[in-house]
Amino acid sequence: MSEQHGSRTAPFYPIPPRRIVSVEHPAIVKNVDKAIDTLQGNTGISKMLNPPKADTPAYLYLRPEDAMSRPIQSTSLPSNNILLKVTVPRRTGRKRKRGSDEPFTGVPVSTLGPEFQPRRSARELLRSLRDNAGKYQIEPVGLVNRTHVFRGMPDFVFSSTGSSFANRFREHILPFDYEKMKQFNLDMAKGMSSNVDIIPPPSFSQGDIPFTYAYRQNQAVRQSIDASGNITTVNTQKPTKVLTHLVSYDVPEVPSKPNENTPPLETQDATLRETVAIIRELFEKRPAWTRRGLRNNLRTIEQRYALRLAIPYVGYIMRSGPWRDAIIKFGHDPRSSPDYRPYQTVMFRILPREADVARDGYAGRRHAVPRLNDPAATDPSSDLKTDTHIFTGQLPLPLDGRMWMFCDITDPLLRSIVFPAEEALGFIRETCDTVSDGWYGSGTLAKLKLIMRHKILGLIEERIPDDQDFSRILSFPDYATPENVNTAFTLDASVVSNKELTMATEIRAMIKGTPSWRESNQGQQEQDATAKRGKGAAGRRVQWRDTAGEDESEGEEEAIEKQEILEAAVDEAIEAATAGGDDDRNDDLGESDGGEDIEESRPRRKSASRR
Repeated sequence: MSEQHGSRTAPFYPIPPRRIVSVEHPAIVKNVDKAIDTLQGNTGISKMLNPPKADTPAYLYLRPEDAMSRPIQSTSLPSNNILLKVTVPRRTGRKRKRGSDEPFTGVPVSTLGPEFQPRRSARELLRSLRDNAGKYQIEPVGLVNRTHVFRGMPDFVFSSTGSSFANRFREHILPFDYEKMKQFNLDMAKGMSSNVDIIPPPSFSQGDIPFTYAYRQNQAVRQSIDASGNITTVNTQKPTKVLTHLVSYDVPEVPSKPNENTPPLETQDATLRETVAIIRELFEKRPAWTRRGLRNNLRTIEQRYALRLAIPYVGYIMRSGPWRDAIIKFGHDPRSSPDYRPYQTVMFRILPREADVARDGYAGRRHAVPRLNDPAATDPSSDLKTDTHIFTGQLPLPLDGRMWMFCDITDPLLRSIVFPAEEALGFIRETCDTVSDGWYGSGTLAKLKLIMRHKILGLIEERIPDDQDFSRILSFPDYATPENVNTAFTLDASVVSNKELTMATEIRAMIKGTPSWRESNQGQQEQDATAKRGKGAAGRRVQWRDTAGEDESEGEEEAIEKQEILEAAVDEAIEAATAGGDDDRNDDLGESDGGEDIEESRPRRKSASRR
């Protein structure tokens, strides 16, 4: 090195033609022999030096003494590095003060055995190079053309030292000795046994690449100080929990007071207290409302927003039965008296032109205010609708809900069905049908739903149906029984139109599709279905779809239902014309209630009839 200081070019060193493979061991190596054992010893080193393929990985066992441990796989990368051998003056181990001529002190390292000579760290080696500048020698050893790096995560470890099966398997099978393999046997005893040995799987994790989760704080979470002065975090977008009583039709006793966990009304804001006061005044007028009816009686946008938070303080909601989704005043049970029959509800499926129509009160705020992009809605409070919960049977049809109470129906024809001028004897039930019909007969409700359904269909098409089209339907009785459902609810095909035949079929389908009818006539329907199946397929011309178990609406989708109902009407007309007094035997076989499904556009009937 001293001879080359004056040269103006860098020195040239010849590189021996020696192939070297570099292994970046992931552990801190203190014992080279043990580090080689983790690489499968001489066998593993030989495979790395002479791989079958250039990118063949190496395997590192963190527990080489356990043959059942799972190794870490390396990544074989091509490289173009040079391995240098740097020789520095031998370290004596004796010390003296730097820059002085004092004698050295300490025991020379050369007098110690190899086992007592400490391994020099990288920091000490760098210090030695700086202290011996110009005195060390450099010798190229060879070219490193491939490097093995370990970047994967090791698998989870399950200790199997306490497993008798794993120990026997490790002793007899893993050595791959045939004589030892013959000594391995399994317990073939039958029956249950205690202390069964659970064998760990070959691997616990299939992935060895760490996943970048990119954790970050939710922007809606803010730090605050609680009542005790401690720093805590608060989610500013956490939805408010509404503690409304939701009861089913068969609840033994209706709620009489708000939920115990409801915050005191005095602690709420002024808008919520005003909303509760208005709703209490409305409940003094009548004991039950729809959500839409309450919303339409609130004067400001803020009060309509607060409606969902005000309901738990004044009433409860029936989630099923004749008063489904009705908001009822605390302590009032509509099943106790016929005086509550005006508050029964009727619900339809409406598929409008626009997608902003939801179930009555389903979205809360969605129909509370006009849309912001509406140019006419300069003052939203001045455009709040107040009568959309009333069904008049006239244009335009309000599309902010799909549920109405009987008392909110002002159409004269529909009111005459549920509120006749002169009620016939037995028009009102003696006991309430809490499942579906309430205080009315099944025939009464079927007529109401059918006619109202056709009126809604007409209003969606921007036309008003003629009341004369339903005159024969109004003549049907108010109650249906298994004996008269196929006779009293049938029209003469020789004197009525095809539309009226279709409506009669829909009436029977509605009656037979109610949950109360299915529960009370389940055995009879099974007997009729069995008897008809025995007659063969020739006796059944229309295949009805069974919709048992659907609580929201017993009808099928409109496209299928309309086609089948029309075909059934044609078949009935043909049979009535040929046989005269057919008793409509095919109606018992799985008819479905189609009177509550409404679509904007009805599909055309195919020309070929289905048999």
